[in-house]
Parts: sequence; structure tokens; C-alpha cells
Amino acid sequence: MKSAALRLSVAGLACAMLLACHTGVGGHLSEPDKDQIRKVVEEATRTVLPPVSDMDAYVKLYYADDARILPPNHATVTGREAIAALYRSSGSIQGYRLTILALEGRNDLAYVHSAYQITVTPPGAAEPVGDQGKGVEVWKKQRDGSWKVVLDIFNSDIPAPAPPPPPMPALTPPAHD
Repeated sequence: MKSAALRLSVAGLACAMLLACHTGVGGHLSEPDKDQIRKVVEEATRTVLPPVSDMDAYVKLYYADDARILPPNHATVTGREAIAALYRSSGSIQGYRLTILALEGRNDLAYVHSAYQITVTPPGAAEPVGDQGKGVEVWKKQRDGSWKVVLDIFNSDIPAPAPPPPPMPALTPPAHD
């Protein structure tokens, strides 16, 4: 009986030690980590707005090397170069604001639920267009201690335009006898 109780106690202690050593257990996202993510958002926003307007600097500061974005009405875009190319092809950003609605996580992973407002002049357009929407980003703490987005999905709150009406059928003249 004592032998069985001893074995059970040793097994329980071993399990507790394994759980305590596992880096994925416990640990809410610290306030300094949350502050660091907020700081990246602020710094990145400054780099993308006039007069700086440096999309490459924005993407390098904000996204991990192998980040993926899931833009609306578009295939997944993977990697910093492809992300920067997509953003550059969208036009010149005149105004941008990201509001963090929620920021939570554990250890080296965090998520941000946000709302955005953006004004962009599309290529070839005379006037800028505005958009507002929401997004969710997954952030990962990098080996150097910095935080970067690894997955980003966003979409507009503005309804899509209605599709054009179907074409009218061709009229056929009445048959003459």
C-alpha cells in the first residue's frame, strides 16, 4: 500500500515538474509586452503616413519574414516582399488610423482585434477614397524579443457595391406572314 502511494506521489510530482517546465503553460501577456505591441503599431503607422510614406519600412517593422495576410477579395499573400508589393499596388496612403479594441495573449503569442480608417489615392485616380473596417492580427514574439505580425485578416465595413443589373434581352421583331 505504501509502495503504491509512493509511486503515485512520484508520478504526480513528475507530471507537475514537466508542466512547470513547459514554456507554453501559464503566463498571461505582460503589460510590457502589450506596450511593446502598441509601440510597434504607433511607429509603423508613422512610417506609412506622409511625409514619410515608406511602405517597405512599414512592412519590415510590422510583419514577420514569413507573415501572411488575408485581404478581402484576394488570395492569401505570404512574405514581406509580397505584402509590400500588394500594399504599394493599392496606391498612396493619405491617412491611416488603427484603433486597438482588444489585445490579449500568452507567452510569445498575442492577438489584436482592431478597427481601422484609411484614405488612399488609388493609382490613376484623381481623388482619394476612404474605407473603414476591422481586423484581427496574430502577433509572435521574435527571437530578438521584438513583436511582429504573423497573420493578418481585415475587411471593410462599407457594403460592396450592388452588382449591375442583368442585360436586357434582345428584342426580336415580330414575324411577318
